Amino acid sequence: MKYPKDRFDDFPSSLNRRGAHRAPRTRLSKIGSWLIALASVVLLVGIGVGVMWMIDRQVQFSGSMGDPTPTPTETAQESSETPTPTPEAPVATFDAQIAVSVLNGAGLGGLATAGSGVLEGEGWNVQVIDDADHSNYESTTVAVNSEADLGAALAVVEALGFGEAIVDPAQASPGELIVILGADAAGLLN
Repeated sequence: MKYPKDRFDDFPSSLNRRGAHRAPRTRLSKIGSWLIALASVVLLVGIGVGVMWMIDRQVQFSGSMGDPTPTPTETAQESSETPTPTPEAPVATFDAQIAVSVLNGAGLGGLATAGSGVLEGEGWNVQVIDDADHSNYESTTVAVNSEADLGAALAVVEALGFGEAIVDPAQASPGELIVILGADAAGLLN
């Protein structure tokens, strides 16, 4: 259907309007849109990386979610060279109630798991399997908190077939036994 011509059909030719009365975009406005989008992406990625970095520095994962895993210190290694003298030699005694933590101190993959398998096979209560604070332990140490638990540490040394039992309250909590497998425990992986 054709409509009759009216006054709105005639408009001045000097207006040069196109579309919805928008002027064409300049090159600067087109580039500006892309630069704003690029800056937004860079800013969001930077914020995400910063947040992940902060979370990574603050969150510490351990083998046991309920109890913090004690990590041996350098002074503990020095004290293993001079064990505490005892008036009478303690006797190796099996204690299934004592909590055992097996730590890989040699940096060999699967060493703590192999050591815990040996101890669990002997009936020990292994609760934590993890890595030690560093991986340059030469010899295996079994640390307990007090002289009263030294018999259990000696029994673990006998079960493993190597290592040294020490009393180190800085390393082990009461009722806990810490086994740090050193390079001498590499035979467990065979």
